[in-house]
Amino acid sequence: MENRRFSKKRIIVLTLVIIPSVTTIVILSVLYTSNISPESEVLFVEGPLTENTTWSGLVHVENSVVVPENISLTILPGTWVEFRHYRGYKEDTSVGLFIAGGTVIAIGSPDQQIWFTSDADSPINGDWAGISCIGTNNSVFKYVIIEFGTIGLEQLDSSVIISNSIVRWVNTEGLYAERSRPIIEYNLIYGNAYHEIALEQFNYDVQIRYNIFKGGHFGIHAEATNVNIEGNYFVNYTRGAITGGQFSNLTIIGNKFENISAIPILLDHTTTNITLNNDFGFDTIPIPNLDFPDRKRIELGYIPGDPQDQYLYIYPVIDETRRVVKRLENEITIGSALTFLNGSIWRFNLASYSKGIHQDFIKIDPATGNNTKFYSNNYIVNPRGLTSDGQYFWVNDFTLRKIFKFKINSSNSLEIIDSFSVPNSTKGGLSSLVCDGSFLYAVGHDGSLVYKMNFTGNLISQISYQGAPLWGSLTWTGSHFWGYSGIFLTKWFPNWTLAGKIYPPAWGTDALAWDGTYLWSIQKTCELWADGKIFQIEIIDDHTLS
Repeated sequence: MENRRFSKKRIIVLTLVIIPSVTTIVILSVLYTSNISPESEVLFVEGPLTENTTWSGLVHVENSVVVPENISLTILPGTWVEFRHYRGYKEDTSVGLFIAGGTVIAIGSPDQQIWFTSDADSPINGDWAGISCIGTNNSVFKYVIIEFGTIGLEQLDSSVIISNSIVRWVNTEGLYAERSRPIIEYNLIYGNAYHEIALEQFNYDVQIRYNIFKGGHFGIHAEATNVNIEGNYFVNYTRGAITGGQFSNLTIIGNKFENISAIPILLDHTTTNITLNNDFGFDTIPIPNLDFPDRKRIELGYIPGDPQDQYLYIYPVIDETRRVVKRLENEITIGSALTFLNGSIWRFNLASYSKGIHQDFIKIDPATGNNTKFYSNNYIVNPRGLTSDGQYFWVNDFTLRKIFKFKINSSNSLEIIDSFSVPNSTKGGLSSLVCDGSFLYAVGHDGSLVYKMNFTGNLISQISYQGAPLWGSLTWTGSHFWGYSGIFLTKWFPNWTLAGKIYPPAWGTDALAWDGTYLWSIQKTCELWADGKIFQIEIIDDHTLS
């Protein structure tokens, strides 16, 4: 770390949210400028912190900052924390703040909010990585503004308080949690791409109270989560205010809903709920009173995920490492389960529940993407990783934390042959699955280990490897594994040393398959878009990238 001189002029738009006793939000905008002179001190930071640290003034994060165990980072009121932005697809340089067992205390005030933002003069969603909290139970974010990240603030195995803050214009989820106990209250949350808040996988005693959700695509989504949603205001949502599934338990009391285009509360058949005293346009419940202004330095001008979104979701058809042979334009839903068997593509379809009580299993003609056949699924809740041993299919269920062996029976339904619990189940389980003909392999959800298992579920070994974590995608070519690591599709020798890498065809690789000649992938692109998600990829040169 070092102090440097820095010159920057900032234009701040102050939008004051006044909450009266009626349902209209009155906006008062004040424009003023703030100059940081050439003599202003700026703290440039990067890398792991090695001692308790305090930030104030203008802080520029050049490369990701990590707060490890037994280290505290205190951020004082009025601090401006800006992250170096990147908008290409060929550099693994996205910059963020990672709390890896340490503690961050970021407490501003109504007059001196703490900003976490892009360093670009004209920022957009996805400019920087966001804030990740892993294994921290004492971190607090109060009177902060989080904007323009790939994610806003995520917490894994943590209990983080987010209050009196603004979270907006984020590329994926505004706030995200797994296996955590967040407290989220008195915030202003709006304009984030997927969900303002997503609670996925075994969160417990979550408290979401007295927030204003001021417009976007989705409000709150819960999977396998126990959450209390009380006293919030949801206004101007196009796809629903509250959704839930996968054995969640939601208590929804005293919330106000206004101008929701879809069904305001939509829960699946596995989800239990208590829904009391909510206001669906009758003015029986007041809007929460927030004690801070909605300050802006720029107006993004769209909600991430809108058609005019400027983020680079689709990459060039050809570069020095690979060529997109085909894109199946009628496969328009995301998913984390894909395999190739007997000349066909097989996947689970997140958008289709036409045959059974859970998402359909489908067979696709790879030549055309047509002649799709749907099979009934009454067992697999959340497939993340699909493979075959040549005779049977195998799938990893992320929610049930089991691996299932199955076939398609004469009734065109999935028939379970066997199942067993996954290793690492308390730390998120597994997020992929592949068979090399003799064994099953899967990556732990944190991306740090490969688990090798036999066909009865006995753990043979835990394999560590060098390089960036593997994220949720594996396939086997007959001689090598392929996965998704960092920003690359990565090729691995059978001993899990790196053999090569190429660029993916689009943002967010969720699943991989191999047909004997080509890789196939499911790409998020933008999760909300109904565009072709399945790509056929010719490998040109997997040794170009160092």
